[in-house]
Amino acid sequence: METSTQEDFLKRCERVSEFAHRAGLTLTKMPQAFAVIVSLNGTSVEFPIVTDASDWRETTPEEAFYCAVTDAFAWCSARPGEAAFATLDAIERSEIPVIQRDLEEQMARVRALTELLGGTDVLRRLWEAAGIDPNAAASIDVR
Repeated sequence: METSTQEDFLKRCERVSEFAHRAGLTLTKMPQAFAVIVSLNGTSVEFPIVTDASDWRETTPEEAFYCAVTDAFAWCSARPGEAAFATLDAIERSEIPVIQRDLEEQMARVRALTELLGGTDVLRRLWEAAGIDPNAAASIDVR
């Protein structure tokens, strides 16, 4: 019997949530914003979630955290360098400061999550729990 996309999503959310709880993390939805708060021993990091009010009401903290984990992997994978920026046209190049600022904000969140988890190896295992290929996870530099 094949699982549905929704069933697969919920299983991945459950695996990621179990991993987080074993690591001692607490997951909560931010009351006045679309964000999940990940905390441990009084230290926390917030991950914004792109959604709408209706979907957000139905989203569990565990589902939001799964989205944050996969977004973190995507941000770490999308590290454009000067060569990539050089290929942009003039209008796109004007957005480079915004792109760099957004990337740095996201990377700061990833570094904070890495600290909460206790290191890069644990972050990579979290990505694997989310269904990300272990080889892809191993190739990521979170600095």
